[in-house]
Amino acid sequence: MNEMCSASSAPSSTYLGRLKRAASMLFIAAMPVLGLGAIAGCAWKPTILRADPALTSKDLVTGRITIMPVKFDTEKVGPRERSLMAAQFIRATRQNRQDIPIASNAEHDRALQGALAEEAKFLRVYEEGGTDPSRLAELKSALDARYFVLSRLHYEQAVHGAGSMGGNTVESTLSGKVSLVDTTTGAVVWEGEFSSTRSGVDTQVDPHPSAHALPFFSTFVRAWPAQP
Repeated sequence: MNEMCSASSAPSSTYLGRLKRAASMLFIAAMPVLGLGAIAGCAWKPTILRADPALTSKDLVTGRITIMPVKFDTEKVGPRERSLMAAQFIRATRQNRQDIPIASNAEHDRALQGALAEEAKFLRVYEEGGTDPSRLAELKSALDARYFVLSRLHYEQAVHGAGSMGGNTVESTLSGKVSLVDTTTGAVVWEGEFSSTRSGVDTQVDPHPSAHALPFFSTFVRAWPAQP
């Protein structure tokens, strides 16, 4: 309040100010924490484990990519969540790199949508580190993409006790690696890792890694070789 306010209005203004501050604090406390990068206002960046200096943005644009079904190291993450994760990876790619074509076919689409038989077929590409020539050749001929995008993920939750409205205070972490495999050579030409942690009141403690998915995958896509 400015100095032009009368003395008689000061108690009311002070009371309203306290209410506003309390409401703001409650709102901030209820917000999920997505990571230090989000709080600080800076862009998240993955740790780059491997980057072939010969890989260029033009290679990705002309060679095309295929996003494979995501692979979790636990069976607790069900088909619906896995399909949501894949959908968000595609969304992250289209939002951040509209220049990179994403190749697919009907069977691959069903795999990404959680159809178990098709998903199991495409998940086989993760065997042998995703670089087995016979598996790459089998899938490449149908998908017509030079690069396969593999995601090996870990998800965990920590429940810290009862929260408001009978819910639980849950801290969840999604971490993992994303790799670009060149199907013509079987080489991993780019690989990065990242971890996203968030917390808040949640009445469900079943795995929900898709809550992290869009910003999580966006960090990787933004780190791929860009146009000069």
